[in-house]
Amino acid sequence: MIEVPKVVRCAIYARKSTEYGLEQDFNTLQAQREAAEAYIVSQKQNGWHTLSDNYDDGGFSGASLDRPALQQLLRDIEARKIDCVVVYKVDRLSRSLLDFARLLSLFAKRGVSFVSVTQEFNTSTSLGRLTLHILLSFAQFEREIISERTRDKMSAARRKGQWLGGTPVLGYDVDPEGGRLVVNPAEAERVREIFAISAGCASLAAAQQQIRARGLLTKEWTSRSGKHHGGCGFTHSRLDALLRNVLYIGQVCHKGVVYPGEQPAIVDRVLWERVQQQFKVDTWRRVRRRKVQALLSGLLYCAQCGGRMRSTYSSRQSRRHLYYVCRNKKADTKCQQQPVAAVDLETSLMEQLKRSFGCDFDMAFLPNSLERVSYDSRTREVGVTLADASQFAYTLPVAKRPGVRRTFENQAALGRVPRVSRLMALALRFNELLSRGAVRNDTELAQLGHVSRVRMCQILMLANLAPTIQDTLLFLPKTMRGRDRITERSLRGIAKLVDWDAQIQLFRSRLAGSQQ
Repeated sequence: MIEVPKVVRCAIYARKSTEYGLEQDFNTLQAQREAAEAYIVSQKQNGWHTLSDNYDDGGFSGASLDRPALQQLLRDIEARKIDCVVVYKVDRLSRSLLDFARLLSLFAKRGVSFVSVTQEFNTSTSLGRLTLHILLSFAQFEREIISERTRDKMSAARRKGQWLGGTPVLGYDVDPEGGRLVVNPAEAERVREIFAISAGCASLAAAQQQIRARGLLTKEWTSRSGKHHGGCGFTHSRLDALLRNVLYIGQVCHKGVVYPGEQPAIVDRVLWERVQQQFKVDTWRRVRRRKVQALLSGLLYCAQCGGRMRSTYSSRQSRRHLYYVCRNKKADTKCQQQPVAAVDLETSLMEQLKRSFGCDFDMAFLPNSLERVSYDSRTREVGVTLADASQFAYTLPVAKRPGVRRTFENQAALGRVPRVSRLMALALRFNELLSRGAVRNDTELAQLGHVSRVRMCQILMLANLAPTIQDTLLFLPKTMRGRDRITERSLRGIAKLVDWDAQIQLFRSRLAGSQQ
């Protein structure tokens, strides 16, 4: 009996770093595919056959995995549609040794083999793996040399004062012929008005408020691809970047060094330096916040306003805590989205996906499996749209770890100690420290309590209340829902009274009024 070989579904991946030559009738992508198809035909006796889908990335660098055809290839691998990946050369898949090792690991988990037509090797043997790593090391070396040449060329152009591209700057337009910056008279007048307003304000926040009140917007421009970017209001960071930009005084900055620029200045240097001194901005030595890589970057959206949620972090006790926050919350006052801890959202999402795809679901396939994720802090509901357009939703559970607030249901059932009760106990403690001589004065006590001296005096005023009132405040019933019945602010007038009987009478009337 003749044994029929198992069918091996082969996907051909081709890539070219630049778009140059792709318009030709027979380009390098087609040449790579022909060579791969010929190799697959030679393995026909082993059951190999070519899939009809094309996985061609024209004009994409091999330095990263952010390539549309490659991402589609990974999605099809995850869907178990591919048994073997065939490339013309190893570096067509990736020039990065780290990325390539990661891809091979993903292939192995899905039982997908990898073949290079012009560089035969067997990854199942130690010699084959050594050969593969040597080839990848040379590919990565070549990529780094090209990167160094590009950086040196850009540095030389910057030192000559040339503008090398990027997001257009308010006040200038890009010359379509030479790529230089030319003055836009209307926008230049807007820039001078912004600098004049800022020079007369004591803080950046005050300047931002006045600029928003006058309706001054950022630059309106259209990209080469035809995408229109409309002008929007100035945020704190946008205004800060505009006021520090040395382009407006005819200079360019590269790696902390300022060079004379080719573009004409549109802001008087005296006014520019006055604004820098006004806000004490160090233009040449700016401390930048380190970028953070989050698993859901570019996928997570705010369910309240529809805007993207970006990743940020806070550092406590030498540990970095990652969060997702809504980008539009500062600009849109209607958005009440609260930050969500990345460890809570990402962990719960992975658990939900493992239930859907199985326990062997890999986190590396997450960006290829998801189309969109939305989150609403009011209901803690997470909406998930998968790559195949299917959707599901679930409620984000409250994590059981220190520093996490209880759910609204538990908080309503257990209640909370009124804030005035805690402040009353704190006032008695502070008063005890002063009476024992543990601290010399209110200033030292304020430093010990990490509050201002004014706030310390406000808290200590509670110690002037009658002992009966103090006992009542210390043992107030817990607040089950809503605001506290009695606030510290409402007691300040009572504490100023010298007569304790008058204090008690006024306190009882206010306590009775708060219970109605």
